[in-house]
Amino acid sequence: MTFIDSHAHLCDPAFDTDREQTIARVLAAGVSHFIEIACQVDEWNGGLALAEKYPAHCAAVLGIHPEFARTYTPQAHARLTQLLKDPHAVAVGEIGLDYVYLHESDKDTQIHVLEQMLQLANDVQKPIVLHVRREGEDYEPYERTFDMLRHLWKPSKSLKKPGVLHCFSAGYDTAKEALDLGLLLGINGCFTYKKNEYIREAVKKAGVDKLILETDCPYLSPQGKRGTRNDPSNIPLIGQWVADYLDIPVEKLAEITTQNTLDLYGLK
Repeated sequence: MTFIDSHAHLCDPAFDTDREQTIARVLAAGVSHFIEIACQVDEWNGGLALAEKYPAHCAAVLGIHPEFARTYTPQAHARLTQLLKDPHAVAVGEIGLDYVYLHESDKDTQIHVLEQMLQLANDVQKPIVLHVRREGEDYEPYERTFDMLRHLWKPSKSLKKPGVLHCFSAGYDTAKEALDLGLLLGINGCFTYKKNEYIREAVKKAGVDKLILETDCPYLSPQGKRGTRNDPSNIPLIGQWVADYLDIPVEKLAEITTQNTLDLYGLK
């Protein structure tokens, strides 16, 4: 039984003192792959370098997180376009809208950069990793993002899975909109938190065949490990939580979510 962490930040400074040891522990825990998300200009080279160092286990996703939208220049766009041609770069992301970070990048800037990211994904014919975060009960970021996808995003028909809504943290109505657009749902430690029954119910209605697992490490450690640094070795624990809630064998969950992730990122 093997798992994949579909969304990790192992180049984060939180791992600077023990990155290699952490990766060794991850592989020993039955996590065969970890997808490194490099979502700001200064992370792109590091994400690719990690994928090049561990080619049998790691691939990189390159893009601009909405928090850093204001840092995206024409020069950065040209550089990202070139870097996405690297075979270790398997998707564009994480991209989207995040209204919690409006003090960093305002709505218009985030929207403008998301437009560019979607066009870039169209041009390079690679899947997308979406980051959408609301402020309180304001679902405008989801509504606007989905509308932009419907009008601007033209995923290649050659992609088995065209994208994922990372860190799914909403109800079923939002899940259904994402699924109708062909997106998978990225499930992480948020699923395990006691207050998040609405997420669990949405995931149950969506079905296991629409899911992939992620940590978003070093953030969002699962219940029982909150307050500690997260890493991909926690994927089996998250998987067990999901399998128990869906009342299916964890082996089945591992098989389905692993294949979904391989299909999404074009891995073997």
